[in-house]
Amino acid sequence: MALSSDVVRQVEQDLLVKADVLAYHLGNLVVTDAERAKAVYEEIVGRLRDAVSPGADLAPKSELLSLDRRPNVRLAKSGGDEIEDFILEILAHSPRGLSVQEIVDGLQEAEIEIKRATLVVRLHRMLQAGKLTSRTHGHYVLSEAEHNRRQSA
Repeated sequence: MALSSDVVRQVEQDLLVKADVLAYHLGNLVVTDAERAKAVYEEIVGRLRDAVSPGADLAPKSELLSLDRRPNVRLAKSGGDEIEDFILEILAHSPRGLSVQEIVDGLQEAEIEIKRATLVVRLHRMLQAGKLTSRTHGHYVLSEAEHNRRQSA
């Protein structure tokens, strides 16, 4: 059964958000242990390469990883700046921007706990602070100033 183009786009976006989460965590790990970060990176790349290799089973997967096999990676609870940094990081890798739900999904994937209503307030404050721009209701992108700041850093 063929997937609709909407479903394909949603899967693509979900994969890209997950890639952003991986990049964020690897970036943090590099600071702590560069060798370990490199080893984890190589393992991730190897798994991805195996998944799309000519001999790979490309049949649709109906089962997700069980919870006991999922890595338990959590960010330190050092306050709101970490959440804001994460939001800015995933938006920096999403030139078209993200909806509130896509940001919620990214935070959940990274196991960062924040209520949706709290996230909406934080996004609004980031908008007022000039870090984000909202092209349409509930859809956020980095502001030009924030984009330029990141480019110069």
